[in-house]
Amino acid sequence: MGAARNGLTLAMVVAVSATLAACAPSRDDTTPMPVPTVTTSASPSAKPTSEPNPDPTMLPGGTALANHAYFDFVNRRLLAVNANPSDEAIVKNLVDAGFPKADLEITSDKTYPLGLVADSIEFAVRTSDGCLLGQFKAGDYHSIVGPPVNGDRCLIGKTEPLP
Repeated sequence: MGAARNGLTLAMVVAVSATLAACAPSRDDTTPMPVPTVTTSASPSAKPTSEPNPDPTMLPGGTALANHAYFDFVNRRLLAVNANPSDEAIVKNLVDAGFPKADLEITSDKTYPLGLVADSIEFAVRTSDGCLLGQFKAGDYHSIVGPPVNGDRCLIGKTEPLP
């Protein structure tokens, strides 16, 4: 089971690396690098406000990038009350937050064949243009935005029927 999880983690790292590499601008080595400049202002700086930043909101039908902050917000909120959520709790959290259940994928919270608690749970939401990929592992949370695989799937390997 550990090899399958390591394979999934490696696939996520490769997907992120490919996405980042595609975003990197091409550069001719003869083009000089821009030099950052520092400017000072004689005007007073803006006064800090006491109003907190509003919570992120979901953009229905939006891109993965547009909904990434909201995805992180709802998953971190779950983690704040449950350090090791089950696959059922994760699905309920995402559906309650407005993500369509039909767009979700999740790995099992149990190992096979022994039925022990899994070291980590990977989950994904398919969006209009990509995937929101998340992972809960040992009370920690990580996420990335990535491309779909095999057409319309977000996760590689065995996923669970949604609870």
